[in-house]
Amino acid sequence: MKRILLLFLCMLLCASAAAEETLILSFVGDCSMGEMPAQKGKEGSYTHVLDEKGFDWPFSLVRDILEADDFTFANNEVIYSTRKKHADKKTNLIAAPEYAQVYQHTGVDAVNTANNHAMDFMMEGYDDTLAALDSFGIPHFGTLYPGTKRERDHLGIYEVKGIKIGAVAFSYPQDYDLPKIGSRIEKLREEGCELVIVSLHWGREVHFIPESWQFTYAKKVMDLGADVIWGHHPHVLQIVQFYKGKPIFYSTGNFTFGSMSDVDKNTGIFQLTYHLNEENAPSLYSFSVVPCITQGKGDFRPLPLTEEADKEKMLKKLVYTKNKKDLVNLPEDFIHTGIVYLDGETLTLEKPE
Repeated sequence: MKRILLLFLCMLLCASAAAEETLILSFVGDCSMGEMPAQKGKEGSYTHVLDEKGFDWPFSLVRDILEADDFTFANNEVIYSTRKKHADKKTNLIAAPEYAQVYQHTGVDAVNTANNHAMDFMMEGYDDTLAALDSFGIPHFGTLYPGTKRERDHLGIYEVKGIKIGAVAFSYPQDYDLPKIGSRIEKLREEGCELVIVSLHWGREVHFIPESWQFTYAKKVMDLGADVIWGHHPHVLQIVQFYKGKPIFYSTGNFTFGSMSDVDKNTGIFQLTYHLNEENAPSLYSFSVVPCITQGKGDFRPLPLTEEADKEKMLKKLVYTKNKKDLVNLPEDFIHTGIVYLDGETLTLEKPE
């Protein structure tokens, strides 16, 4: 009788543990482990610091956090190549291919490569970058020039805790890209992806509020089947909203960057926690943020904030006070908690029962 009772209790505990299993995804902003060609080798430049401190230096203050989750996404905004010919623009970012191994010491699991610096050293430089990431086993995804002879179309599919996560990325998305984004979301669903992340390199640099068209565009992308919109490019944090219970990160800011160290240093680790039910289907449970600042020239390490006033200053940048049709803002008290829970499509500061 005792053996039967013990077996029954074990079964209850196992069922309870399975019901409470979670999947935690993290998102960080722009990562540029390099510099402009004219800065190469100069004291205080990114690669100079890496040569002195080692490849594990940049993420040394946040690596434990990123390794404690289940999967981390980062925006790679630098070219890994030795090429000299570059685009005719003010800022071209580059590092030698061996510096791509920094990602092996970060807790980052996959990187986006579709952004406005992808072509800094022409298509050859972009292909060098993908080859460098591949050589160090760094998963990557990104779609450039879809439907043309120059097309580079890499979709990410990653299996974590039995859940397939798909990722698609576009840079400077336009209305005519919507069907292309939709077709890739559909392809990821056909591959069995239960969560689909859409990475958008968009918006206006150093502006804290998205442009008006982005609110409408985000809803259209969500209606195409995205579960998360993860944005970057402005180099500063922007607001977070929800649409039909799904998060929109308009801009996750700079995380570790070899230039533009004079912009707002507030940044963070954006985390989504999903509950996995008995069928292993993910259900969004909470959104939380680890507030950080990004340190500039000579250091470059993201630093978690510890003072409550500093945390609230950072979190306030994520809370929007104006209403947009069908879009839900974070509650104002989010600045005190850094976490919000999902009860269906309703955001709440209290844990749902």
